[in-house]
Amino acid sequence: MQNEALYQKYRSQAFDEVVGQDYVVRSVYNAIKNNKVGHAYLFCGPRGTGKTTMARLLARAVNCENPAEAPCGHCTNCLAAKENNHPDIIEINAANETHVEDIRDLIERARLAPMMGEKKIYIIDEVHQLSSSAASALLKTLEEPPEHVIFILATTDPQKLLGTIISRCQRFDFSKVPTEKIKDHLLFVSHEEGIKLEEEAALKIAQLADGGMRDALSMLEQASSYASGNIQEKDVDEIYGLASTEEKLKLIDAILEKDLSSVLERIETYSNRGVDLKRLTSDLQDALKESVIYAYTKKESLLRTIHAKEAESILAKANAKELLNMVQVLMQAQDSYRYAQSLSSVFEIACMNLIAESEEAPIPQKQVVQEVPEEKPAPKVKKEKEVKAQVLEEVEVLPLLVQCDKESKSNDERKLNAFLNEAPRDRYVASLKQVTLRASGKDCLLFSSEVQAIVNTLNEEKMNQAIYAYLVEHIGIDKMPYVVTNDRYEEAVKQFVECRKNNTLPEPLVIERYEIKKEKGEEPTSLEKLQEVFQEDGILEVYD
Repeated sequence: MQNEALYQKYRSQAFDEVVGQDYVVRSVYNAIKNNKVGHAYLFCGPRGTGKTTMARLLARAVNCENPAEAPCGHCTNCLAAKENNHPDIIEINAANETHVEDIRDLIERARLAPMMGEKKIYIIDEVHQLSSSAASALLKTLEEPPEHVIFILATTDPQKLLGTIISRCQRFDFSKVPTEKIKDHLLFVSHEEGIKLEEEAALKIAQLADGGMRDALSMLEQASSYASGNIQEKDVDEIYGLASTEEKLKLIDAILEKDLSSVLERIETYSNRGVDLKRLTSDLQDALKESVIYAYTKKESLLRTIHAKEAESILAKANAKELLNMVQVLMQAQDSYRYAQSLSSVFEIACMNLIAESEEAPIPQKQVVQEVPEEKPAPKVKKEKEVKAQVLEEVEVLPLLVQCDKESKSNDERKLNAFLNEAPRDRYVASLKQVTLRASGKDCLLFSSEVQAIVNTLNEEKMNQAIYAYLVEHIGIDKMPYVVTNDRYEEAVKQFVECRKNNTLPEPLVIERYEIKKEKGEEPTSLEKLQEVFQEDGILEVYD
C-alpha cells in the first residue's frame, strides 16, 4: 500500500491547526460561529499557504452536525468530508475544467437541493484559469446564487480574475507562512514521524520553502529518504545544491580581502558541485544585509541567517555603506540570471564587481583623443580636467558609430575570436564572451549584450579600465571598449541609416582613452596594469 505523503497526512483538520494565517482563521471561524457565512469567498495567495485547506475546513464546518465545535471531525458529515466522498462538497480544478460547458453543468447541478448537509459547497481551485466565457457564466451565478449554495474560489493569481467576480466575493489574502513557523512545524512533524531533524536543517528547509508549508513538508520527506531519517544541515545542502553557511562566509571573507584567486577557485568548485548560484546569490545578499542591520542595531534577535559573531567578522572588513553597495551588485546579478546563457559567468562578474565595491581606489586618469580622419595621430592628453567614467548616454551611441567602419570591425573581430578561442579561461575572457562585437573604429570597440547588468558591470570605471588594459596587452587592440544593450545598438543603427540618408550625421565622438601608468624607463606588464586597477599584488597569479 502506498504511504500517504506528509503534506497530506498533516493537512490541518481543525481551524486551530492552520499555521501562519491567523487573521483568515479568525474571520472565517467567527463567521461560522455567528451564523454569518457568506455565499461566496475568494482565497488568494502563494501556492502551498493553506487556501485549499481553509476552503475544506469551511465546507466541513458549514455542514457539521455539532455547530459548537464545528468542524467536530466525528459526525457523519465531517467523516464523509474527511474521506472526500461528501456528495455536497464538490471540488473543481479550473486548470482542467476551463470551458463554459463545465461551468454551465456546475450551475445546473447547483440548483438542486443538498443531498446530505445543509449547504452545497463548490470549491473551485485555480479559478483564474477559467476561460472568459466560463468566467462570465460563473459571474451570473454569483450575482443571483441559490440560498443553499456557497462558492469558495481559490487562486494564486487574482489579478487575472474579472473585477466583477472579485467584488461579489469576500476576499481573503493568504500570506507566506513565516520561516520560523515553518521551522517549528517541521520539527513537530519530524518528532511525530520519528525523524531526526537538526534545527539548522529545519531552518534551511523552511527558508527554501519560501513561505509554502506544503513545499516544506515535501522537502522534509525527500530529505528524510536521502538521509535515512537522520537529517543534518549538510544533507539539505547536498540535495538542493546549496553552499553551507560556513562556505558562504568564507566566500564573503575572500571578497572583502580582495583575494580574487581564492574567489575564482571557489566559484569553480561550486560549478563542479552543481551549487545553485541563484540561491547562493540570494544567500550572500541576505548575509550582507543582516550585517548592515546588526551594524545599526546590535540586536542578534533580528538576524535570521547569520549569528552576531559572523556579522561582526564581516563588519570588521567593510562598513555598512560598502555592504549596501555590494547588496546592489548582487541584486543586479539576480536580474541578469533570467537572460544569461552562463550563470557562472554572471556570478563571476558579480564577484569581481563586489571586490571593486569593497575597495577605495582613486579614480584613474584618462587621456583624450581628438578625431582626425586623415592622419590618425596618437591621442593627446587633456590634463586640465579630471575625466569621469565614460558610460555612454543615449545620444552618444550614434556619434560613436559615425567613426566606425567595416574593415576595422572585420580585423578586430578576427583578432578577438582567434584569441578567445585559444586563450585559457580567466575573468576577462569570460567577460568578453558575454558580449558581441557590433562595431569598431580607429579608437573604439562597441560591444552589446542582452543583459543590462552586464552592460553596467563592463562600463564601470575599474572593470572597463581592466578590460582596456587586457585588450592592449593580450590581443594588441589599443581601443576603448564600450558596451550597450542590444536594443540601444539596434536603435542607434536605425538612427544612423536615417541620418545618413538625410545627410545629418553628427560629428564623430571624441574618445577618452585610459592612461596606463609606466615606471620610468620600463614598460609595465599586463599583470602590473591590472594590479594597479585592483590595488593588490598577485591578484592574477592563478592565470600566470
